Amino acid sequence: MEHTLLLLTRDDERRAYEEQLRALKLPGLEIVAPQSERALREDLGRVTIMLAHPGLARRYINDAVNLRWLQSTFAGVDALIGPDLRTDYILTNVKETYGAVMAEWVFAYILYFEREVRENLEAQTARVWAHHPYGSVAEKTLAIIGTGSIGRHIARVARAFGMKTIGLNTSGAPADGLDETFGPAHKSQFLQRGDYVVSVLPSTPVTRGSLDADSLAGLKPGSVFMNLGRGDALVEQDLLKVLRAGRIRAAVLDVFSIEPLPKDSPLWNEPNLYITPHVSGYSISKQIFRIFAENYRRFVAGEQLMYLVDFSRGY
Repeated sequence: MEHTLLLLTRDDERRAYEEQLRALKLPGLEIVAPQSERALREDLGRVTIMLAHPGLARRYINDAVNLRWLQSTFAGVDALIGPDLRTDYILTNVKETYGAVMAEWVFAYILYFEREVRENLEAQTARVWAHHPYGSVAEKTLAIIGTGSIGRHIARVARAFGMKTIGLNTSGAPADGLDETFGPAHKSQFLQRGDYVVSVLPSTPVTRGSLDADSLAGLKPGSVFMNLGRGDALVEQDLLKVLRAGRIRAAVLDVFSIEPLPKDSPLWNEPNLYITPHVSGYSISKQIFRIFAENYRRFVAGEQLMYLVDFSRGY
């Protein structure tokens, strides 16, 4: 049976995705990568498979009447889950794909703070030769909220730096790369121990708004909070209150409740708040194409696909 695949990615990624897809030479697969809305709409009715950015696919999912399977290029698929969106197709995401680049993002900032990069740049600008002791990453505690594949990869990198690693998940079950794990009942104890607290939570009915005033009040004084999971897990106004009270050293946010972040958002100019535009995992990983190729083989053979998403749970 022949299948038609619709490729939906950002404009700056389309060519690279299309080249790597065609290089797979998958049998019985026609690839369409329209460059205009009109062309996309003309192809939509015959599409049986999508390889897609979830946020882009959301606009077309209900009109792709013959769609049988969508392979997300992201781990997070919350954009495709909602009461107004269909669920009568197979949805798969990616795992073990973005952990490495997102760990690099985390440690770019951990090292920025520990080795006082900003202070040295300010001293250079002022032409001041100043010696003072640095902090060290070793023996500090990294607290990771969410122990999926990305959280575990960040933990493994942290341990290579000599950090202690603790994790928070829904069950408190042990996870690879983490020295200890905590369940929801011990969330406060978990947060109080983190010198650096990193959230990689997905967007689900349970996680939305879970990082609120009560949670943030439990952060260790002088700690650094980072969010690179989903923006709606964090109540941003509550974080601003914690920062303005001087309870924590800094916060670093890569994801936000509204994206792009509005120009009038108070987050832009908040001292000790560092912003990146949802780029911690902005990478085209070859693993995406390996996952797609294997899932396509399984799809054609009528076998169960890898990384199936449960619509009711959101992941």
